[in-house]
Amino acid sequence: MVVKDSYQLSTEPVRTKRINMLHKYITTSKYGICVERARLLTEYYKKHIDQTPIIRRAHAIDYVLQNMSIYILPGSLFAGNQASHPRWAPLFPEFDAEWMNSEMIYGNPYFPDKRPEDQYILREEDKPVIQEFCNWWRGKTVTDILCTRLPQEAIHTHFNIKAADIGAYFQGGDGHFAPDHPWLIKNGVQTIIDECEENLKKIDYKNDPECIKKKDFYEAAITSANAIIKFAARYADLAEKIAAKEKDETRKAELLDMADICRNVPRNPARNFKEALQFIILTHICIQIEDNGAGISFGRYDQFMQPYYEAGIADGTLTRELATELTENFFLQIYTCNKVRSWVDTDFFRGVPMFQNLTIGGVDPETMNDATNDVSYIALDATYNTRVPQPSLTVRFHKNTPMEFKMRVAEVVRLGTGLPSIFNDETYTRAMMNRGYEMKDAYNYCIIGCIEPGAPGLLGGRTGGAWLNCTKALEMSLFNGKDPRTGICLHKNSNGKTLATFASYEEAKDAFVDQMKYYIKMEAILENTIDQVWEEMLDEPMAAIFACPTTTIPRGKPIKQGGAKYDLTGQQTIGTANIANSLYVIKKLIFEDKTITGAQLQHALETNWQDETT
Repeated sequence: MVVKDSYQLSTEPVRTKRINMLHKYITTSKYGICVERARLLTEYYKKHIDQTPIIRRAHAIDYVLQNMSIYILPGSLFAGNQASHPRWAPLFPEFDAEWMNSEMIYGNPYFPDKRPEDQYILREEDKPVIQEFCNWWRGKTVTDILCTRLPQEAIHTHFNIKAADIGAYFQGGDGHFAPDHPWLIKNGVQTIIDECEENLKKIDYKNDPECIKKKDFYEAAITSANAIIKFAARYADLAEKIAAKEKDETRKAELLDMADICRNVPRNPARNFKEALQFIILTHICIQIEDNGAGISFGRYDQFMQPYYEAGIADGTLTRELATELTENFFLQIYTCNKVRSWVDTDFFRGVPMFQNLTIGGVDPETMNDATNDVSYIALDATYNTRVPQPSLTVRFHKNTPMEFKMRVAEVVRLGTGLPSIFNDETYTRAMMNRGYEMKDAYNYCIIGCIEPGAPGLLGGRTGGAWLNCTKALEMSLFNGKDPRTGICLHKNSNGKTLATFASYEEAKDAFVDQMKYYIKMEAILENTIDQVWEEMLDEPMAAIFACPTTTIPRGKPIKQGGAKYDLTGQQTIGTANIANSLYVIKKLIFEDKTITGAQLQHALETNWQDETT
């Protein structure tokens, strides 16, 4: 084979006619902003101010699902859309409306369609709608309430100094979990309704101090479960309506099959490979519509899909080729989901990453044997052929991973799409057990979001906390705690010195450690306050019953109130290497070699290295 230009350009994907058409339709769709969800959600919130937060949330999302636009992609074998057009992004003003008003109404710093990167269509007729719901949400959003609860120094830390930044969680929900898809597709959503109704009857109103909270949770859970069933029924009705006018008999049969599937799942257990995929698509999209937090992931896809694959091969209803086409259709359907961030966040997260991770490979947590299977290879083939960035494919390697599988992974990596990511079981499982995971749960890990390991169906979310900016802490330690960019000083060095007056390297290092301790405290305040505000204002019943049904339902608690088996986070420490390099320069040049003085280096920093006289 003669490679021209690049391996990616010279190797053609193997796509069926259906997948090729669907791929072209979706990947040529321009990003846009969809106002439907925000408008409908706001309508409900306006009219029902008397409901408790979790009940109100459940009914509001139900109202959105029953009234938003739905469509079926041309040629697709699956139903499900997050917004009014593929690759358009819904809005979530209940989290933070100020940036929407600033950017979408006033173009500050850009209108979405005028951004340097990641431009979004914004229709003129939608601007008054955006203005209206932004006005209503002003003072009521998660960000607004959070700012009233935070001490001023924590607000400065995040908004002004940026020593700890948690902004991604202001503009969207928690996210960062993998729903319990194995349990869901095996049991069906009706099981959730039945269990919640039974648990409602068992509430001890006399002796249980949390009885009313449990009542609210179960009622919200039942509403949420019924909402997705009705949502699926809307697609069944639509598929039948389109089929009635369809002249192509093959497509008509596909649409009628889609309708039959949507009347079965997600209410009931999936009967086959295709139904399992449709089940996952609908639950995933509904979670994205409720919350839109980053990192809503899929767990160990090959492990829970393999039994459906084997059953289909055994009874003759499935072939390897059909399973590959269905998986590629599934990948493209997921790729239609989108998210719009403020420009500040977009500038950091360019490329519209959703972090919808899908994990294959690894070991069986019961036998510890290699768990690579047919679906593992099919997922690789689907990534190879679709070449879209979502879902984010992740591969687990261990010491007994088959060489054939490793080679196929290498071929897909060679495409240069950045997928799949590769993770080391021996390292990750031990780290998780050290963090408190039970051995079985650690060996059943999947990747959630970017690179965070978690137990699917058991982790409550937010695998990564705020970004702790270590370099900013170091910079302020050189100026006796003052931020030279803003002039704000929240915490002076305990020794009261600057880079110009440190008498030894130990004093410089101690000042840095002193600033780090202070800003770690600020980060803890930010993390705990946002969790508390979420718990009080915006617990997500749909996320609770789909993410962790085996723990939230028996406990009668949403995720933020102790519903998940594991609910932990950790700081995302930024600039570690820069800190090491910077401290070494200070130690070497100022205190060991005495090449320059601390005052000279401080002056260079103050003048941004523009004054060469020093």
